[in-house]
Amino acid sequence: MIFKIFRPDNAYMKFDFQNGRPQKSAILTTSSIEMAKHYYHAIKEMTKDPDWLQNEFPEHPIRKGRTFEDPNFPRIAITYSLEENEGHATENQDEMKQIIKDYNDYYHTAWSLESVERLLTGFDAPTVQTLFVDRNLSYANLIQAFSRTNRTYPDKTKGLIVTFRKPYTMEHNVQEATKVYSDESAESTLIYPTYEDSKKRFKKAHKELQKITANIENIDEHTPIETRVEFVKAFQELNNSYDALVTYNEYNDDIEYSTTLKDEVMTIEESVGVYNTVKGSLMEDEESAEPDVDFSDIEFHGENAAKIYDIDATYIDKLLETYSANNKNIRDDIEKALQKLEKAEIVKNVYRAILNAIDNKEVDEEEDIFIVKRTFFTEEKNNAIEDFANTWFVEKDALHLSAIQYVIGMDPIPNISDILNSRDFDKYKAVNPDAKPLKYGPEMKRQWRIALDQVIVPLDDELR
Repeated sequence: MIFKIFRPDNAYMKFDFQNGRPQKSAILTTSSIEMAKHYYHAIKEMTKDPDWLQNEFPEHPIRKGRTFEDPNFPRIAITYSLEENEGHATENQDEMKQIIKDYNDYYHTAWSLESVERLLTGFDAPTVQTLFVDRNLSYANLIQAFSRTNRTYPDKTKGLIVTFRKPYTMEHNVQEATKVYSDESAESTLIYPTYEDSKKRFKKAHKELQKITANIENIDEHTPIETRVEFVKAFQELNNSYDALVTYNEYNDDIEYSTTLKDEVMTIEESVGVYNTVKGSLMEDEESAEPDVDFSDIEFHGENAAKIYDIDATYIDKLLETYSANNKNIRDDIEKALQKLEKAEIVKNVYRAILNAIDNKEVDEEEDIFIVKRTFFTEEKNNAIEDFANTWFVEKDALHLSAIQYVIGMDPIPNISDILNSRDFDKYKAVNPDAKPLKYGPEMKRQWRIALDQVIVPLDDELR
């Protein structure tokens, strides 16, 4: 069971990792003291090696774009009633004293037996997002245990319950407890849909987004307002359905092996930049829009509307949103994020140019930062294509058409025939007197692939 809990991608979601560190905590409840102690020692043993994640999960490395940078994860503690199983009370107290000593030494705290007993009966940690259940619960015990995950906390949008014993029995117990402790009609909202149901919702949302715009490049802040409204609604439903889907452990198995699901999830990452730009334009247009344009289903400021794909992949965007002129701390954080995410040097330079423009008051503080970002990266991409065209004396339009279609590793390069047909060797030779006609074409083709892989694609990735 502990392998399911700490499998990297499972832990990443259940503990809500952001920028490499867990933001939420979890509780594991068991059926007995002995079982609790067994789990405690097993987890301590499994995680004692600094490289335990790589060693224990060689077949399930964390997905690209995600990071674990907390050397102390998981921080683990155990608590149980010392009155249970009174025949072993002395033995339990001695072991608990050692556990408390280990805890105090590790966390530099000063817990005692008395405070641990109060912790057990009145535990109320707002950071708890997930309850792992390895016991049978019913009625009051079930409601009380589940309520541990519903305390409010910044950026906490849900509580998760993961059961390891008789899931169908647990579902029945939840329904019965609901009938006793609340309006019977509420029971349907307390039972989450199955993974398959959530997956169907996600796929339906993806299909709806594709209907609105098969090519994300075809929509921007100048698109007719009705289409922009439909796009934002569809993206938010896709994002919300994804947010629900990833809470299931089955998702991490699926995403490893399903190319189709990977492509559908990638749609969110590829669309998020356009989504933020279009949503920002709607916020400006809301007051002046025609009466028959319906904004009612759009979440302009809700947390769900802001949660996008992986936190790590959008961390720089979040920092950009909060950047103010000459803010050294945030600039340093952006630099660290650029290094951590292994961004290409040309990408780093564009982000630095954006920050410099903000510092020098060349960018209006009221201007949408996502529009600013899109403008800077689009200009850099266009300049790179123009420079290549001027260096090799080929047509810019042919290069643009190639760049739009290209993905890394694609062979042949899209539109390469038109590029070759547009070349002007005489002009090239005038600048490069030693050039040979038979080598000119192949070398230009080789250099274009390098430019695509090392310049165009990295810049394009920031525009998605």
